[in-house]
Amino acid sequence: MSELAYLAGVFDGEGSFGNWSRGTDKGREFRVSIEMADSDVILRFLTYFQKGTITLRPPRQEGYKTLYHWRVCRDKGKEVVRLMLPYLSKRRQAKFHEVSLS
Repeated sequence: MSELAYLAGVFDGEGSFGNWSRGTDKGREFRVSIEMADSDVILRFLTYFQKGTITLRPPRQEGYKTLYHWRVCRDKGKEVVRLMLPYLSKRRQAKFHEVSLS
């Protein structure tokens, strides 16, 4: 299995994308993100696409795990989704075409 197909499969189940608010009076921007406790998987996204940033989210309470969050914004985010598009579910493909045009 190719690395791109693997990452797209993980993203299809765990990731998200859309046009998100940048805060009061700053408009909206396209964002791609995935968050999970498996740091090695998140690092594979950064390594493969060579785009975005990884941030750590400490456990919210005792017994919870540290979460690793990879995010890519604007046109670079759209580039990432376009690469994964052939491997994403029909629902995700339709959503991308809907939000990338708005």
